Amino acid sequence: MNKEQITITLIQMNVSLGCPEKNLARVEKLLEPVSKSPDIILLPELWSSGYDYEHFTQLAATTPSMLEHLAIIAKTRGSYIGGSLVEEDSGNFYNTFFLIDPKGSHIAAYRKIHLFSLMEEDRHFSPGRKPCLIEICGLPVGLMTCYDIRFPELSRNLALQGAQLLLICAQWPRPRTAHWRTLLKARAIENQLFVAACNRIGQGKEHSYPGSSAIIDPWGETKLKTPDRQGAFTATINLAKVKEVRQTMACFDDRRPDIY
Repeated sequence: MNKEQITITLIQMNVSLGCPEKNLARVEKLLEPVSKSPDIILLPELWSSGYDYEHFTQLAATTPSMLEHLAIIAKTRGSYIGGSLVEEDSGNFYNTFFLIDPKGSHIAAYRKIHLFSLMEEDRHFSPGRKPCLIEICGLPVGLMTCYDIRFPELSRNLALQGAQLLLICAQWPRPRTAHWRTLLKARAIENQLFVAACNRIGQGKEHSYPGSSAIIDPWGETKLKTPDRQGAFTATINLAKVKEVRQTMACFDDRRPDIY
């Protein structure tokens, strides 16, 4: 069913290293004050564990249970819900953005394509090999994870496939907060679509995280800017804005793929 408006809730939270049950309880507590059922609930990257490289085998074993709990939340609230978790497949580990629909079904498992070598992510995870475009409420939606936003080729690929909204989960560190904010706006403006990005907040073992979760519209205007604290933050987007902006400035029609 196509909808003209979609409500998105960002769960901006700290993540306790290697403690899935504690992090799940945090998600549930932060959701308690949300009285209405949003269309989409977005969690941070590796929301159940953080980058606990030493215990990936044990953490991957908890992922089915975490997904079962998310399915219960999805069915109870009538919402889509997702964020990334450690996934193990044939002896390889992946940073996988799972999305669950309101019926509790798994509709997407996007394996992060761009691995962050500065944090040695490439030494512990295997990279995904395929962009992910799905449909939510009749809307084409692309999934991305954190470092992916530094690579405009991926978001453009999703936009050319029809994406009108990008969902981004992240654990983006505080020292590069300005980059985060700029890149989110750039991805929205250049592709003339909505960007909803949920980032971790708080102090980790080695890094501090700023939150700064946001929803940006296709014109680059900020529809939601989260305060500097944990919480569930909600905004409603008007999908007509995508068509309006693309008609006003016909960037896609003016592309020159014959040259580049």
